[in-house]
Amino acid sequence: MGFKLSRIDTLSERLIEFAAREASRIRYDRNKLQVITGPSLAKISLESIRAVANEVVKERKGLLYCAICRKGPFTKRGMYLHLIRVHRYDLKVLISEELRERIQKST
Repeated sequence: MGFKLSRIDTLSERLIEFAAREASRIRYDRNKLQVITGPSLAKISLESIRAVANEVVKERKGLLYCAICRKGPFTKRGMYLHLIRVHRYDLKVLISEELRERIQKST
């Protein structure tokens, strides 16, 4: 696959909300994710989102804590809003790095 950096950045920007939802344990429509990424990148995108979500949120005693700034505890919605408002750029960088690695491995 000949993915350029600009395409990966654009895709990672569109995946921020999905990563925040996955990290916050909020449901999302995987069909919508497949429409955004396309069928060929759907699996790689889902794996990348899950990897980033596990990296940015820690769960202790059923409560969610931000692993980036170590704030918390948060409810599901509170964690989602925190990630979207405070760590939007951090999520984009993490997603793009993860996508780059996984795309290179698959080729």
